[in-house]
Amino acid sequence: MGKGGAILGILGLILGAGGLGLGIVNWVNQPYELHWYSYRDLEFTPSPATVYIPIQNMSIVFQLGTPMSLHLLFICSARCLGDLGSFSDLFFYFMINDVRQIDMPWARVGSFESNTNYEYYSVSLQHYIDLVPPGVYNFTVAVMTERVGNFIRESSFWIHAYTP
Repeated sequence: MGKGGAILGILGLILGAGGLGLGIVNWVNQPYELHWYSYRDLEFTPSPATVYIPIQNMSIVFQLGTPMSLHLLFICSARCLGDLGSFSDLFFYFMINDVRQIDMPWARVGSFESNTNYEYYSVSLQHYIDLVPPGVYNFTVAVMTERVGNFIRESSFWIHAYTP
């Protein structure tokens, strides 16, 4: 091998070792992350109408040992019956320790004076909480229907916690 090939080989080894070192430093300095997930593929029909009801199997209980930031994400498919004379909506809220969070974002899907039998919607509800103190928490999603017969399906709830 010529002198130029040996120099290139040594340079390649140095760059490779440097890349490996940077990768290890980056991996060690990653923020501490936790996540929890709940999925329900069955239909859920909230009943009675105009009452907030926690969605079955959409509750996540966890404990934080240090202050952490949280990202909440709930998605589902919703079917709302058509109604020629009024609203036929579903309302979604997050609940923390069995308390509906009216100061957080909420989602509403449905129809007004629809001339179809029913309509399907995609629901997405998410929220970011900057800093949550240590403790035990029960997060769930509550739904309220304006009309009996509306339902949701294919529901998933994801909570991602990480150090700020």
